[in-house]
Amino acid sequence: MIGTRAEDLPSVGQCPEMDALRGYVTGGDATRYSNQAASTLRMDVTHSNLIQRYHDLVFDVNMTISRVKEKLYTHGGTPVADQELYLRRGGGDTMFLYDDSKTLGFYGARNGMEIHIKDTNPHSLSAHGGLEDVSQVEKYVMADEDYDKLENSVRAMKRREKEKEAAKAAAEKAARLAAGEVIEEEPIEPEVTVEEVIAKIPLGSRCEVRPGGRRGEVAYVGEVRGTKGVWVGVRLDEPQGNNDGSMKGKQYFDCKGDKYGCFSKPENIEVGDFPELDPFASSDDEF
Repeated sequence: MIGTRAEDLPSVGQCPEMDALRGYVTGGDATRYSNQAASTLRMDVTHSNLIQRYHDLVFDVNMTISRVKEKLYTHGGTPVADQELYLRRGGGDTMFLYDDSKTLGFYGARNGMEIHIKDTNPHSLSAHGGLEDVSQVEKYVMADEDYDKLENSVRAMKRREKEKEAAKAAAEKAARLAAGEVIEEEPIEPEVTVEEVIAKIPLGSRCEVRPGGRRGEVAYVGEVRGTKGVWVGVRLDEPQGNNDGSMKGKQYFDCKGDKYGCFSKPENIEVGDFPELDPFASSDDEF
């Protein structure tokens, strides 16, 4: 096997650099609570429906459990009536804070311990990723035609800049012609049609995309919103692309996921016998 194996690497105890790093990170642990008031507690808080963890929230040892629930409502969003609190004291020792009239001190709360919030409401807003999973939020997508009508958009600004550049170039050209200068016109390359590209790059054919030798299957040939000319959409074998087969809110072809799609000009596509590469394949000529 080529390369370093995990078992060949030194353990944390055998690596002086890791020991030094651990010493730096934990150097202030013994005195981290020294400069706070005697009744102050700093504890972590976790929530049954949330991934995030609240670190070092400040409480007072004389706070009642009812008051603690009111404070935690502002962090986790769970109403007081739907909270069950548990004090995790370390080493698997967990205590249910069942009496709202008792204080944190009554239950033996100390610095560095953890309060766990259990949300008892099955229809809670935080359940099933309701407060953290952004994929559940419906995204607003403006139609391309409506975006074109805006005067204060980036596209409108670029359009005005292009118009200014074109007007400036036309004025310079007119001045040169008026001065008697002979200007050779640059030849205009004929635009290829979708049918011409499909004849050379058929849909469903295996291909390789330059640069990078990325392999995949031709999934789309045609125009792409916001661009000029004919483009080839490729469904890549590996996540080496720039999109998921969509562009500016429009889906042109399906992919395995993000980065598995790309659009490229026809001249960068080579059609042929390009099977999917096996990353675990070996050769007798390699060692």
